[in-house]
Amino acid sequence: MNDCSSVPESWPSIDRSGSAPLWRQILSDIEFEIRSGLIGAGQKLPSELELTRRYGVNRHTVRMALLKLADKGLVVSRQGVGVFVTNEHAEYRVPPRSNSTELEQAMDDARTGELIASYRRPAPACLADLLQIDEGSELLVLETLRQNGPRLLAYGYHYFEAARFAGLDAAFVRLRSLSGALAERGCRILRRRATWIDARMPRKVEANALSIDLDEPVIVLSYVDENVDGQPVIYGNSVLRGGSVRVRVEAA
Repeated sequence: MNDCSSVPESWPSIDRSGSAPLWRQILSDIEFEIRSGLIGAGQKLPSELELTRRYGVNRHTVRMALLKLADKGLVVSRQGVGVFVTNEHAEYRVPPRSNSTELEQAMDDARTGELIASYRRPAPACLADLLQIDEGSELLVLETLRQNGPRLLAYGYHYFEAARFAGLDAAFVRLRSLSGALAERGCRILRRRATWIDARMPRKVEANALSIDLDEPVIVLSYVDENVDGQPVIYGNSVLRGGSVRVRVEAA
């Protein structure tokens, strides 16, 4: 296991005149080093005392930054030893012409799905085009919370043609799995047609469900899945806490 000797001695200084809290700036510096691979998995971070000297702040400020890093699952504290970088986070693979994705399948296989809301709305032009239905057709929308392990949570929005998938919300509640509910409708194999990756600030319901602050950005993975005949089945959005997964897009 590496010690902290390879950690850069001169990290960026913090802005004391700005609006961002000092602990958040320290968190961002250390998180950058970890996510860039400059501080590797299993490596020990500098001590609290060393960090207070490096940034010119008190221990409370450093501890807040370290606690937030632990909340993100990036570090773990070992009493009497120090703070260490954890192993790499879950990876969301998007291979070419894949059957759904590893993340979605893991969430469904865990059968932890909770239905937050179910409602209907007319399809706007964009979603109608993605699902290959008429604009204004009725959509069935499911808002869900699914998880795989203690840290990997996804708040989801799932859009279906209502006439085709009426009652899917009840099946989801019973099975706690979206793929299981779709399998009962004959959609046992889904292929990923497209995935879009974006980031934004969370809605209040998302922040509450993911246990994050309203000013903490989230990753949004939007996608269209189709059946084996190439007919779109679902348009979805998976909202993830920033840093909970890495997205890996594979070439054909």
